[in-house]
Amino acid sequence: MKLNRRKILDFFRKSENRATVILNDKSKANKTIKDALGKAITNKGALDGVWEKMVLLFGVAKDYVNGDYTEIPKRSIIAILGGIVYFLSPIDVIPDFVPFLGFFDDIFILNLVYKQVLKDLEKYKEWKDSQVKIINIDGGTI
Repeated sequence: MKLNRRKILDFFRKSENRATVILNDKSKANKTIKDALGKAITNKGALDGVWEKMVLLFGVAKDYVNGDYTEIPKRSIIAILGGIVYFLSPIDVIPDFVPFLGFFDDIFILNLVYKQVLKDLEKYKEWKDSQVKIINIDGGTI
């Protein structure tokens, strides 16, 4: 199957525009990330090839929105959230309900976003790995 790259990229640009608006509302941004994560978990088998990348993209978006990690250019966060918005949309270039094909365009966009922000994601991973977790007596983390 040949993907219509121009159509997919046009739709992605619209998703980035929506992401810019969503980013200005913390609760809306958190809900978008949570909803997309739920969709990803439900469809994990179809997303096997990009699962680890998605987890990282969701993580940095969540940490940015919550104010825990802000050392990433806003342009990168908009691209990441745009990819998440694109993924979340059930009616995109190839609707997600189309058997076996529905996630091809989503995977294409998520890989594209991942490649665009790879250096920022590497810095995020270093930061995330450096976070010290203190375990209290009850076994929970502080």
